[in-house]
Amino acid sequence: MGAYPRERVVSMGAKVKLFLVILLLCTGAFVVWRWQKDKAARAFYRNFPRGIIRVEVLNGTDIADLAYTLTKILRLDGFDVAEFGNAPSMKYPETVIIDRTGRNPEKISILKTYFEVDKAVILYDDRREMEKIDATVILGRDILTKELFQNHKNLLEVYL
Repeated sequence: MGAYPRERVVSMGAKVKLFLVILLLCTGAFVVWRWQKDKAARAFYRNFPRGIIRVEVLNGTDIADLAYTLTKILRLDGFDVAEFGNAPSMKYPETVIIDRTGRNPEKISILKTYFEVDKAVILYDDRREMEKIDATVILGRDILTKELFQNHKNLLEVYL
């Protein structure tokens, strides 16, 4: 009397298998949903009307004319590049985004996505505020490996 009938044990095993299958399907659906959500966010930022974002591009590497080349790419992609030139130092290993107003997190988010940068620094500047510059982008050596440069291979060949 202490043991369950054989049919009862099999149905418990079937319930466990069913539970595991449902759990696996839910996990798979969640992964696909996150992937689609990230893909949609990238597409939104890629197609966002960027002309409303005014940037300054500075070359923080020892690669000649990098700021000029990236200015051409940015303008082709719809950004308003107000100025370009060299950064005070030529030793930036990574690209840096400097938020010049602190009032437009959406614009900075678009720049971070576009340049594949995780964070931005807020540094208020009166001169740039008067010129209506939203952000300064200091190009680091990592810029050559970014997707935006890979999409413009004809311009990249000069730097390889």
